[in-house]
Amino acid sequence: METIASRALAARKFAKMTQKQAEIASGVKQSSISKIERGDTSRSMSVLALARAYRADPNWLDTGDGPAPWDEVQIRPARDNAHEPPGPYRVTRTPPEGPAFAPQTPGTVPLISWELAGEWRGAESPPRPTLAERWIPCIAHHSAGTYALRVRGDSMTAPHGHLKSYPAGSIIFVDPQHTTPDDGERVIAKLDNDTSGEVTFKVYKEDAGRRWLLPLNPAHEPVRAAFTVLGTVIGKWEDED
Repeated sequence: METIASRALAARKFAKMTQKQAEIASGVKQSSISKIERGDTSRSMSVLALARAYRADPNWLDTGDGPAPWDEVQIRPARDNAHEPPGPYRVTRTPPEGPAFAPQTPGTVPLISWELAGEWRGAESPPRPTLAERWIPCIAHHSAGTYALRVRGDSMTAPHGHLKSYPAGSIIFVDPQHTTPDDGERVIAKLDNDTSGEVTFKVYKEDAGRRWLLPLNPAHEPVRAAFTVLGTVIGKWEDED
């Protein structure tokens, strides 16, 4: 198709539009559309508006260069190609269905469930790929067996900006080889007398031989029952809103 007229007519027909419908969709007057299709005008600022209405490549409609609307989708290589594979580059609160990295990729850790965290033995029992929601990078220095958890509930959401806060949905990285935390460190712990095996995320507190677990949210009560530290939090990832 060597002329704008023939391309404009073919594109409109392919879009299954009358000239009147094209006028409504593009804002170009029907008389102008008719002139373009008759070849009474060789170039027009209306071509871009018509290309949008017809879902056609404006360069093709104007010059004939490029894919026609009925061609298969053609992806032109960029001039500066970084050779990056396609994928999501914006972290969202809803994780992708598949793993972000191949299981056990160096420098990554498994994002696991809270139930699994209660049974975790770190490097002694490396996770099967199917046990992790996905594998994500951990830039903090960490030992083998480190894992990630998605925070649930609001007990570790600080009421003001003077403390680190861990809102629901944020991700924490836990090193299970650090089981003797210092006062004030964030830990994952299991209550010794809780037969359900439930795991909790709190601030570790120690004073004069007494140990307890403190929530950052004052609406929740401290935990003063006997507990076992399963790991220390070494980092956090929080999505942008």
